[in-house]
Amino acid sequence: MDSCLIVNPVSGSDRAPEFLPAIEERLRSTFGGLDVKVTSHEGDAEDTARQAAETGCRRVVVAGGDGTLNEALNGIASAGALDRVAIGLLPLGTGNDFAGTLGLHDDPLAAAEVVASGRERRVDVGVVNGRVFVNASAGGFLAEVSDALTPGMKTIAGRLAYLLAGAGVIASFDPPSAAVTIGGESLGARQYQLFVVCNGPTIGGGHRAAPRARPDDGLLDACLVEASGTLDLVALLRRLSKGEHLDAEGVTYRQFQSAELAFDRVLKVNTDGEVIETRICRYRVLPGAARFIA
Repeated sequence: MDSCLIVNPVSGSDRAPEFLPAIEERLRSTFGGLDVKVTSHEGDAEDTARQAAETGCRRVVVAGGDGTLNEALNGIASAGALDRVAIGLLPLGTGNDFAGTLGLHDDPLAAAEVVASGRERRVDVGVVNGRVFVNASAGGFLAEVSDALTPGMKTIAGRLAYLLAGAGVIASFDPPSAAVTIGGESLGARQYQLFVVCNGPTIGGGHRAAPRARPDDGLLDACLVEASGTLDLVALLRRLSKGEHLDAEGVTYRQFQSAELAFDRVLKVNTDGEVIETRICRYRVLPGAARFIA
């Protein structure tokens, strides 16, 4: 089968079942054969995408959020097929940040029209500790917020779920110390409230953490925020949301091709919606490695 549609039925506000018949009809009318797979548990999208790539599928369309896309991307990468499989995205998640970077409409049916057009663009791919990502990888306060989010919060509150989770984390979070090397330059060891490594400019549903980031410039963008008091952090987060934080005190912003962050303890790190735990993050970029329909 040339085309595979991977559907996460519980992404975002559980909208997939509502849109699936129309999406399936539109894609079949364009691509002919279409293998539809509905995920039921964590890892399904990765396994399905890998199997599709290994059996010669030329097009994988993901109907879901950033986490579903991350799984599918890693499945295609593990099959060594990033260069020969085109990836389509139908935004059904809570944040849909990378969909916005690609210029896709929040309406999944409008996005299906874009996918049906077949127009492609090359996109850089980030790598952290062997896992690939296309939008962002964040640690510290931001990852704790992501980990505090529950599917129920996303379903009920949508993008407001990030604010609800953040309110519960901000007062209790203990900033880690990290030794940071970016592009061969050592920044020394400091306490960081948060860090984010971006391929696209926004995180968490439109917050402009990396306003200079472009998904096709061959670089990743790092924003590191040093530890501060709660009120200072709240003020900075407001600026970060608008992309007005780059000249703020305690903020380091760099563009790079490789970097390493070594923490003083095991830390949660969120990468395109998937949370891992690690003491060292090693980042690099694969310029133009993925083909996206956009």
